[in-house]
Amino acid sequence: MSLFRADAGIEETEDHDVGADADPTEIVGRTPWQLAWTRLRHDRVAMVSLGFIVFLALVAIFAPLLTALIGHGPNAQYPNTGLSLSGIPVGPGHAGFLLGTDDQGRDVLSRIIYGSRVSLVVGVGATLVSLVVGMVVGLVAGYYGGWIDALLARFMDILLSFPILLFALAIIARFGPSLELVLIVIAMFSWPYIGRLVRGQVISLREREFVEAARALGSSDLRIMFVEILPNLLALAVIYATLLIPVNIVLEATLSFLGLGVQPPTASWGNMIAEAQNGDLFTVAWWFLVFPCLALILTTLAFNLLGDGLRDALDPRHGRSQMTPKSKATRRADAKGRAEAKDRAQAKAGAATAGAEA
Repeated sequence: MSLFRADAGIEETEDHDVGADADPTEIVGRTPWQLAWTRLRHDRVAMVSLGFIVFLALVAIFAPLLTALIGHGPNAQYPNTGLSLSGIPVGPGHAGFLLGTDDQGRDVLSRIIYGSRVSLVVGVGATLVSLVVGMVVGLVAGYYGGWIDALLARFMDILLSFPILLFALAIIARFGPSLELVLIVIAMFSWPYIGRLVRGQVISLREREFVEAARALGSSDLRIMFVEILPNLLALAVIYATLLIPVNIVLEATLSFLGLGVQPPTASWGNMIAEAQNGDLFTVAWWFLVFPCLALILTTLAFNLLGDGLRDALDPRHGRSQMTPKSKATRRADAKGRAEAKDRAQAKAGAATAGAEA
């Protein structure tokens, strides 16, 4: 017989061992991350979003294999089969092109598959760099305070005051467009957001009892920051990272759309959208514009919904579950579960009392 209390993350299991006088009740605890995963698994929207992101990552990883199976490379031109006699791209399903072709007779599906590589590399890569820099700067500023905090906080404010798109355009126009430069520029303007959030959390955590206890035991500042305080910031970092990735993906697509990001013939969702608008080609070949836009929208939407679900799972007090009223059936099920748990607890206490009297 087992009694599980999901709100506390404790599972009580009774093991009846014949001839044993030990306590039959065993308490099994679960970590906060295990509780968060349990709550996340019950969020259908978040799980569907996670499944789409995993699918997109697999598509990006195995892009060469997928394009080989399709039979059309991302940069290969097919003027005979990919364009009509009047030079118009063929539509979806024609001549073996599942999503049609572009103005040069290239397979749109193959280019979308390779474009996912660029979006994920820039989105995830820039977010990881921003996460590391922002957490280190926020930890140092929030923990030490004083002039160090003032200096770093003003530096972050200065970076946040720049119009990111215009400044990125200026830098890339000066040094030339490349994937590496786009990643660095996006990370340079993204980390102050994380740094400010981490700084605020560290200012409140540095006065907590466990930090005072670590100081009393003689722990160094580095150990207190990265061993005692940092684990309490991981949930915040995970949530904000999932919300920052789609922002960086859209920024990369914007730079590529303006011609300052990934350069043709390398496939990118941004430059595919730009090519579709050259000469109003999308008016006669709608698939050339719709499918890259759809890939970009679905990707950003999936990351945003996953971030919303993670926030709900890691901090259920302020998540969607607290804002959405429970239905009558849910309330009846909760009341029934609490009544059954109370009856089992009373029965267990009565059995223990009877055993003690005997």
